[in-house]
Formats: sequence, C-alpha cells, structure tokens
Amino acid sequence: MHSAPKDNNQTPPLGRRAFLGAIGGVAAAGAATLMIPPTVSAVARSAGTELPEGMRAPKSAAMVSFSDIDGTPVYYWRSNPGNQDPVTWQCTQEFLDTLVVWIRELRSIAQEAGYGNVQYLVSAGFYVNKEGQHGAGTAMDLDVVQWDSGQVSSPLDGDHTSSDDAVARRYLGVEATLRRQFCYVLDGWYPNHHDHFHADFASMPPLLSTSGESATNFVQATCNRFQGSGLDIDGIWGPNTQREYERMLGTLGVTGDPTADIEVYRDLLHKIAVHGFANTPF
Repeated sequence: MHSAPKDNNQTPPLGRRAFLGAIGGVAAAGAATLMIPPTVSAVARSAGTELPEGMRAPKSAAMVSFSDIDGTPVYYWRSNPGNQDPVTWQCTQEFLDTLVVWIRELRSIAQEAGYGNVQYLVSAGFYVNKEGQHGAGTAMDLDVVQWDSGQVSSPLDGDHTSSDDAVARRYLGVEATLRRQFCYVLDGWYPNHHDHFHADFASMPPLLSTSGESATNFVQATCNRFQGSGLDIDGIWGPNTQREYERMLGTLGVTGDPTADIEVYRDLLHKIAVHGFANTPF
C-alpha cells in the first residue's frame, strides 16, 4: 500500500455505540427495502465437530440450528484447521434468512466471474455466549470462502494485506456482498478483526456512514486497491478520502447518495463486488 498524507479537517470516526445510535434512526424508514426471503426452515444435523460450550445456546433461547447456509456447508477451523466434519451452528431465524440472501448474491456475482459454486464456508462463530449481537444470535464471524473453481478468500490468513491485487480485491468483493445485507461489518483493518469478517444487524438497513471507522476503512482500502488512491487506511474521513470517494462514484457511474439511499449504496457495493471477483481496476 502507498502512503499519503493524512486527511486534514478530519471527521473523527464514530465508535460502535455511537454508530448504532446514528444508524438506528433510519431503520424503520428503510426496512421495507430489505430483500428478505421466505422463511428458511433450519434443520439440525448430527454434528461431527462439537463447538465450545460458549458457542452453544441454552435450550430456552429462541435459536434455530443449522449446518449449512442454503446448501453450503459451514465448517469450524479454530480448533482443528482444515476440518470438514459437519458442525451445528445456532442463530435466529431472521438472521439465517438474511444469510441465505447474502450467499445467493455472493454465488451469483462470483459465478459471473467464472468462480463456480461456493464449495464451503468457514466460520469462527454465530451465537456466542457474550454481550452484543453474538449473544443475541444475530452475528456471523466469517473466516474463509472456498469456491469449486479453486479460488479462495481467506480473512483467516489476512488476505486484506496481500501483495497480490487479485487476492486483496477478492477480499473486498466478499466484503462488499456482506455490506449489501448487513448494517454493521468489521474487516481486517478494524481492531481485533485481522483474521475474520464480522457481520451483524441483519434487520437494519445498510447505509454508508462516513463517520463510521469500519465503513471508512472499507472505502479507503477499495479506493487504494482499485484506483491507486494511496490513502492511509486510518478510518478517518477527510478531504483526501472524500476526493477519492467521489472519483470512485464517477468512474463507476453511481448516481445519488450512498449515505442516504439504501439502493444507491447497494448499487455501489454491487459494482465493487463485480470488479473484485473479476480482478479489474476501476
């Protein structure tokens, strides 16, 4: 990555709690535009790998159990790398429904680039017994995406820092598909997330937040990898980031305001994903 002077007149990033308060005000108005599929019936399979106790919800919790997302198996490698025994995960039905929307979009965009089907996913957790969205069963930590064609995107291996543009652009393509469906996504530039994506708040509409550290990291990294912007990936939205962001919108032909219109933001993200899987610059 090239370095550039840090933005002046910077807008400090919002922390997680402040971000959620800011985005919450648009949730009701935008909820009708979410692409929610018919309810997916989750069937528990006999698990060959038992998760740690803290990742198993109490029987009283309103969770569904699953071993795959729309037919794609989801493995657990944190205790046994490469293991492909079935795992029984848990989350809410609403969250699982949105995961199905996400993986169908991921498949569609990647298949257009010749990737074939998604062979399997690897996760570091869905329900986890702790405060926040994991404890509510409405979060996913994503470690690996493997395609039949042999391509792989591996946050677990730090693909966001790869010197290979194809690998890094594929990583950003996967991230763009997550951001199309999930309001809050944390990537490898966010503290303590160097080896996985975190996605949550399936029921809230996604919008671009220029005051959010994670969203700003994503825009800065995307501008760097696809148009050679040379921005510092520091999570701070200043004039340099604004300039390169506007350049990206113009090049991609995105009209409207991704910070105010959900469908405009999704259009931007779709175009980033297409370029990411095709490994083509803007």
